Amino acid sequence: MAFASKLVLVSLLLVVFLMINIKPSLSQSTEQLIEKICRSTEDYGFCRRTFQAHLKSPNANIVDLTQITLEVATDHATKTHEFIRQTLETARDPALKNALTECENAYGLIMHAFDLAVVSFFIRDYKNIEKEERITPRAEASCEASLYTPPNKQKHIMDERSREMRIFIGMSLVSAQELVRSRPTSADAPAPAPLYVTPPSKASVFH
Repeated sequence: MAFASKLVLVSLLLVVFLMINIKPSLSQSTEQLIEKICRSTEDYGFCRRTFQAHLKSPNANIVDLTQITLEVATDHATKTHEFIRQTLETARDPALKNALTECENAYGLIMHAFDLAVVSFFIRDYKNIEKEERITPRAEASCEASLYTPPNKQKHIMDERSREMRIFIGMSLVSAQELVRSRPTSADAPAPAPLYVTPPSKASVFH
């Protein structure tokens, strides 16, 4: 009897575990949007995993997906800027310090651009989102170039962070373009959920 009771208990726990871990399938429209956005990035799998980790509903629309891209891009830019600042404080090589200063400025600009994009998103000025983000690929590329311009060969310091930033920027730009194409009006577009907005960066930016 004891063995049978344990077997029943284990079976029930297994059912509960499976129920908790089963994720609902994405709706066809959400799947198509994610597919289109992620096919435009350099790492399709990373892009899809990012969306899946942040989706609040299997029926997410382009407004929801755009919000996710703004969240992850803003968060990553902020954390990367802090990493650069901390690395710069301990750097001793003059060439590396110059390159990191360029990166600090570049990521300050990226942070500022996404802050403005977030504001545009919440006032539903969707056309302005892509406009604010347009400078970010060039800013990120300038950081990478500075770390690999002789005598520097320090690109590895930022390899993964830069790669992820490029992907998040790509996701944001494509989703912003799709958002404008869909042209939701204030009447049929649901109000976006609260989004964390980073404080204005104290880092210098490009002029």
